[in-house]
Amino acid sequence: MRFEDTYLKILILAFVCLFGVDPGLSIAGKESPLAVKETSEQTVATDVQTQKSVDEWAVEEEQLLKKIDQNERALKRVAWEQRKTGEYLSTIEEKMVQLKEMVAEMEKINAELLPMLDWGLEKLTTFVKDDIPFDKAARLKRIENAAQTLKDYDMNLLAKTRALFDAVARERDFGYSVDIKETEIEIEGRPVRVNLLKVGRVRLCALTMDCEDGYVWNAPEGGYAPVDESVRAIDEAVQIAERIRIVELTKLPMGRPEKVSGAKAVANE
Repeated sequence: MRFEDTYLKILILAFVCLFGVDPGLSIAGKESPLAVKETSEQTVATDVQTQKSVDEWAVEEEQLLKKIDQNERALKRVAWEQRKTGEYLSTIEEKMVQLKEMVAEMEKINAELLPMLDWGLEKLTTFVKDDIPFDKAARLKRIENAAQTLKDYDMNLLAKTRALFDAVARERDFGYSVDIKETEIEIEGRPVRVNLLKVGRVRLCALTMDCEDGYVWNAPEGGYAPVDESVRAIDEAVQIAERIRIVELTKLPMGRPEKVSGAKAVANE
């Protein structure tokens, strides 16, 4: 019996070594419950891991597709910008040529016109200084402001031309206006309070506050000359200017017209 048992064990061991099968299973002809359970659990775990990998790849695939779409749109945008930049460059080159021509023309105009503006302002200043003494300080101040504009390097030609033309226009309007103001003038070396009446540039008259004495500006002598017979006419003109009296013809002392020559003649032109 011992020999047979020993022989049987040897056969079983040889079978196991040859076929790698559990002799207990071979003999039984089926797997054990524990092995089936382990196999099932491994299969389920493998399926879960596979599905997880598939889901992760789907998300990554969607992100990659979005990036591809974004890159395609970016490439189209870059291509459009390159084409548009080429069009802009061609038009910019044309504009640069035009601007260079304009700059050359402006430099030529500046070289010719700027000296004329300075010359015109000098003549206007001389004219105002020699003109009737009515608001002369304010008028010269306006001319000085125009001179500052002409001296400013940063001011363009248009601004400088406008400054001079504005000063000339103000002096032109001054020659057509009738104004009156209360002020002091010097009569025979003493100050006298008067109503000063300006009728354009034709005549500058003065009437004392008591309406007793009248004076007219005498340009050749550079002072006021008294008038006797025209005091009433000056008084009437003052009342008309102050709108106290209705407008009517008034005979003011005129005198002979002055002969205009030199700088004053040029300024008048």
